[in-house]
Amino acid sequence: METRKARIAMKGIVDTTLREGEQAARVYFDLAEKLHIISLLDKIGIDEIELGIAVKNPEMDRLFRQAREEINGPNLSLWCRCTDSDIKESLRLCPDVLAMSIPVSDIQIENKLGRDRKWVLDRVYNGIRQVKDEAPCYVSLGLEDASRADIGFVEEVCSLAQTEGADRIRFADTLGVMDPVTMFETIMRLTSQFYIDIGVHTHNDFGMATANAISAMAAGADFADVTVNGLGERAGNAALEEVVAFLVKRRGIDRYGLRYLLSLSDYVSKISHIPVCPKRPVVGRDIFTCESGIHIDGILKDPSNYEPYGPSEVCLKRQFLVGKKIGINALRYKLKTLGIDAGGRFLEELLMKVKKQSSQQKADLTDREILYLYSLQSKGAKKAPCQALS
Repeated sequence: METRKARIAMKGIVDTTLREGEQAARVYFDLAEKLHIISLLDKIGIDEIELGIAVKNPEMDRLFRQAREEINGPNLSLWCRCTDSDIKESLRLCPDVLAMSIPVSDIQIENKLGRDRKWVLDRVYNGIRQVKDEAPCYVSLGLEDASRADIGFVEEVCSLAQTEGADRIRFADTLGVMDPVTMFETIMRLTSQFYIDIGVHTHNDFGMATANAISAMAAGADFADVTVNGLGERAGNAALEEVVAFLVKRRGIDRYGLRYLLSLSDYVSKISHIPVCPKRPVVGRDIFTCESGIHIDGILKDPSNYEPYGPSEVCLKRQFLVGKKIGINALRYKLKTLGIDAGGRFLEELLMKVKKQSSQQKADLTDREILYLYSLQSKGAKKAPCQALS
């Protein structure tokens, strides 16, 4: 069997916010919202956008047509079941990529479909032949619940798909049960045997979707699925902003535009009515907000001491808070921003007052509160000599 050569880099990121993301409970996108999401994905440089499911979806014709007119960078894909009718309906729109899906775990084959492995192999064969006979599009075969399937059967399906001319295998961790080590080993096993493209679709049920996607790409996967803010079924999927930022900042893949991640995240959060946690990686408003004296001191000396990348790269701002965790150098810096030069014993005593006040109110101090404590400290310092003489 022909095997692939050593990998240099992954081929692309597949965004499935409009399909997998909208499947999340209580999430509904209208046509205009979908088109705006597509335009932002295009600006970021996402390689492929899964627009949704064409079957019994009267809106898809218009969405597909307008997306074609408004963008020319990403490939446009449609998802469908590996059935004759679904394939026929999807091919009518002439997608760049047809993403067929079929369960490969015995659990789903038997309990969901009421079928057996032979039926799955027959459907894979017939589905690929149908696409190849009817349209010149790129064929991605999604192996649903592959992470819970017998690996020998997964390899059998992959071998059949490769022989019949499929272009990509999409290994789906449908229930998010993989871990990065197991994912790496599994994808290495597949990439060592098959030369067709390998993609991964990772879920976040145990908080490992992004790590599993990155691990898969490190093992040679060509494509990884993502959704904006990790939106998706149950706990969601690998987050677009996390995967893209890591590839750019830690793997040197510089074709993606980080500066659009925040606006895309904010927009999807708004229309999905799911707030973004202030501490969410890459797009959280507070990830560059610091109160710890040790960290502020380190950042003031060199931001790279405690920041993996600059806040401006993702359109965020650095902010220092003054509270009970503040250090003397950080307080000195804060006072200087307020036009005050303080030091020595005076600054040490003011630091203690700041810490006490912050502890009592369980919050950081405003500039007004800092200036008030400074004024009290200044008055006390002036009175001290007189009090000493009395």
